[in-house]
Order: sequence, then structure tokens, then C-alpha cells
Amino acid sequence: MKILKNYSFRKKTFAGMLLAAGIPMLIGYFIMLQMFNITYRRSLNQEAETILNAVAGSFDSAFSNIYDGIRQLAEEEIIRKNLENGDGAGTSVYRELYAVSSKYSKYAYFSIYDAEGNKLVSVTENTYIKEKLPLDWSVLYEAGQNPGKVVVRNARLYEGEKRVEFLRAAMAVRSEKGEITGYIVATVNDGLFDNMKWGLVSEDQGVIYAMDSFQEMVYCSTDSYDEDEMRRIRREMLRDEAADSDSQNACVSADKKYFYYVDYEETSGLYLFYQQPVAALNQLKNRAFTIAVMSAALGLIICIFLSKSVSSFIYQPIKRMQDAIAEIRQGNFKARIKVDSQDELGQLSESFNMMAEHLTDNMERLLARERELSEVQIKMMQAQLNPHFLYNTLDTMKWLGKANQIPEIATISADLAKILRMSISASPEVPLAKEVELAEAYVQIQEIRFADKFEFIVDLPDELAALLVPKQILQPIIENAIIHGLGGRENGRVMVQARQTGEEILQIRIHDDGVGMSREQVWKLNHCEEDTSEQHRMGEERHSIGYYNVNEIIRLNYGDGYGLYTESEEGAGTCIYMTLPVRKGEKDV
Repeated sequence: MKILKNYSFRKKTFAGMLLAAGIPMLIGYFIMLQMFNITYRRSLNQEAETILNAVAGSFDSAFSNIYDGIRQLAEEEIIRKNLENGDGAGTSVYRELYAVSSKYSKYAYFSIYDAEGNKLVSVTENTYIKEKLPLDWSVLYEAGQNPGKVVVRNARLYEGEKRVEFLRAAMAVRSEKGEITGYIVATVNDGLFDNMKWGLVSEDQGVIYAMDSFQEMVYCSTDSYDEDEMRRIRREMLRDEAADSDSQNACVSADKKYFYYVDYEETSGLYLFYQQPVAALNQLKNRAFTIAVMSAALGLIICIFLSKSVSSFIYQPIKRMQDAIAEIRQGNFKARIKVDSQDELGQLSESFNMMAEHLTDNMERLLARERELSEVQIKMMQAQLNPHFLYNTLDTMKWLGKANQIPEIATISADLAKILRMSISASPEVPLAKEVELAEAYVQIQEIRFADKFEFIVDLPDELAALLVPKQILQPIIENAIIHGLGGRENGRVMVQARQTGEEILQIRIHDDGVGMSREQVWKLNHCEEDTSEQHRMGEERHSIGYYNVNEIIRLNYGDGYGLYTESEEGAGTCIYMTLPVRKGEKDV
């Protein structure tokens, strides 16, 4: 690789593509064939598993319906009473049997036998339904030995030289004393197995077998089967890895011509076998070998042909990107890359343009936010120290001084000094307790002014006292509540409550029981529509300027997720919710 170190990017790309194509091709040749064999073998396993699962699912559904039909008949009161009375072939019994048989006719033929194994009634007559079934063996014996359960057993008959395998399911009907009064027997429909495997596997793909728990053949998807092959299947079934596992298992036949997969279907108690020919795998191996050699040769030719053109194509956007990066380094943040493709390089160019755009926007927003914050802070100071407030305070002090030498003048002077001292503090944030102290100083002045016509309540938990908040955010809201909310009315109340919500949110609630606001006023406050007209600045709604300033201070400091929210109704008071982040610390003003 040191040889390529001083080559141009285009030559490096050309050489790299040849090396990347040639060396891995030689190394991966053998690996590819092996992986193909493993993958295809795995796909055969998955195909067999899918087929067996589908067949097992069909068996489960079919035998569940058969079991439901048997249980319905066994639990039918009319059938139970007639069997106890020895009249199991009555019209009412036939009617019940016909109703169930019609519902489940595509799965099985249903019959009723007495306690001696004699057929009493059956909706369908065919060679599979016998007039008498033995009690000392077969399905009736098993049903008698398993009270309350449906049992399945293999059955067979001969049509000439042809042996036909099929299934019977039965359940014993018992009296209240536990004596057997009869049997409900379902003979599995002779076309049920073919219908269940229909469309799942063809004879060329493989063969489906079904065996009962006694290793008796129940079904074969071909017309005939070899007894020797069946013996091999039985041996494979008895092996631990084939028969005792809960999932499908693969076994190879003795002659190495077939794979066998086995699954146990619990509802019917049958073992399902799928026979898959090995020849298909060998054919695919040879075909894969031929395709791999041809693909390797063709890929090498194509790689050589495309190397030069691709290297040139790749070089152009990289060169444009280098030029743009150089301009950004020199301070030209307006530099952009022309994007003419949607590949990785095109996406990288788009990402570069977006980053440059975000960088420019962030710088502009940062400058704008700093300007806004400075303006709002100035407006806040002006609102806090507006001539109207100073005039009212000084006027109160003047008239009290003229009237009499009283302590209120000292109180007003001390509170005013405290407010002014907080206003000129350089710290942008103060502990919440300090901010409440400033608000209380302002309220004391207003209580003297309004002759204690209102009550001021503060609910501040001790654990929240040290949390940091922007300074002078409570006083403008409380001022609005006293002057515009209460409006000088008797027995008014203003309440400030602080609560922490979760781990990150501090919520301060300022509530008054004053005149309230109209829906239009509330909507304007909550949607931050500040009217900057001269009429607004000089009119009755001048108090909203302080609200907007506080909202902007919070929003600019902490983001749009924080700020003020108002709830109010005319005549029902106003509630201002102030949402702030939890900022722990302790700062002195």
C-alpha cells in the first residue's frame, strides 16, 4: 500500500477497485460456495419447517373441530338420556347427530355406537363406517380406558389388494354413575389429508407421511410406499434427535437419497414426516459452482472497465467539497456545494450545505437573541422603574408625611431601597426566596397605598427556596394582579404558590380573586400578541407590557418550552402559571 501513497486520488481509486475486486474474489471463491451450500441447506430446512408447520397447523385445526363435534354430541342431553334408556337410534338423536355432522362434515363422518360397540345411527354410510367395532381393542377400547377424553387410533381396510389407512376418533359417553352407555365415533374424511397438504408440496418436492403413536402408517401423499422405506422412517423416528425433540429435526436416509423431517402434532397425536430429495441440493451445488466461475470472470472485466470512469466521477464532488471547506475556513459561511446526485457523496454534499446553513442561522439567531435579551432587560428595568410607579410611591410618602409622622414612611422608604438595590444588581438570576422577598417589599408599599384592602399570601416550600430564577419576574405579575386585577376592591387576595413538577419543572402560580379578564384578553396573552401601538402603550392595557417582558425574559433564557400561561374569567379572578426549569444553586444579590 505504500506504493500508492503518493499517487493521485484518481489512480488510488483505480488501483483500489482492482485490488478490492481481485483479492476478495479469489479468497471468497471457496467461501462463497460453502456459504451457498450452507444457505441453501438452511433454506431447505426452513422450507421443510414451513411445510410441516403448515400441515401441523391444518391437522390441529381439523382435529380441534373433530374433537369439538365429538364433545358436543357426547355432552348433548338428548343423546345421553336416549343412550341410558337404550334408545340411541331415535329421531331426536338423529337430528342432533345430523346438526353436528353438517357443521363438521368436511372433517369427519360422525356415528353413535352403543355400549356393546354396535352402530346405532350414522348420517353417512360408506365402507369406513362399520356396523360393529370391537371393544377389546381399537379406538373404542382406548376411549373406554380414558374417561372424558377423545382418543385417536389408526384403522385400516383392504379394497382388493390395496390397503387403505385412515383414522378414527372416539369418546365414551357415561352415565351419572360413570357407566359407559355408548360411544361417539368420528371417522376421518378420506380426503382430509390431501386437502390439508394441497398446494404446500408437490410430489417432485417431497412426500408427506403421517404415523400414529404406535408407528402405524396413517397417511402417505403418494399412492404407494416402500415397506423398507417405512422401516427406515420408523428407525429414524425412534432416534432421540428425531423423535424426542420439541421441534422439527432432520435425518438422512440410509441410502443418502433423502432428508427426513419430523414433527409431533399434539392435538391428533400424530407424527408428521416430510421426505425431501437430496438430489436437488447436489444439482444446486454444481449450478452454483458454474455460476460463481462465470461471475468472477465477468466481474473482473467489468471492474477494469469501470475503474477509470468511476474514479473520475467520484473525484469531481470531492474536489468541490474541498473547495467549499477551504472557503468556510477563510470565513465565507455562504459557501455551498452544487449537488447533482443522490448517492452517498451527494448526501454528504447536502449534509455539508445543511451544516453550513445551520451554522449561519445559529450565528444569526445567537446575535438576534442577544439583542432581544438586552432589549427585554432594558424594557424590564424601565417597566420596574416606570415614572408612574415612582410617582405613586412618592405621592403616598408625601401625603402621609403631611398628614402625620407615621411609621409607614420608614417602611416605604426601606422597601423602595430594597427594590432599587435588587434592580441594579448585576446577577441575572437570584434564589427564589430573594425574588419572593423583593415581591413582598413591593406588596408592603401597595398595602400602605391601598390601606390594607387586600391580603397577600406566599406558599414557598423550603426545598424550593434556593432554586435560581431570573430576577424581577414576580413583581410585574403581582403588580398587575393588585392594580388591575383587584382594582382597589375590598377584601381582595393575591396568592403566590411554588411547586416542583417532576425533576425538571418549577411552576409558580400567581392567583388573584379580582375582576378577571375577557376571553379575548386571555387569548392575546397566551398567544403573545403584544400591541405596540401608541394607543396600547398609553391605554388601560398598559399592564400587559410587564407580562410580555417577563414571558420574553423566561423564553429567551430557557427556550420556548418555558414561559407564562394565563387562565381567567370575567368576575372570577385571574391565575398566571409561570413555568421555569429547575436550576439548583445559591447566589447572593
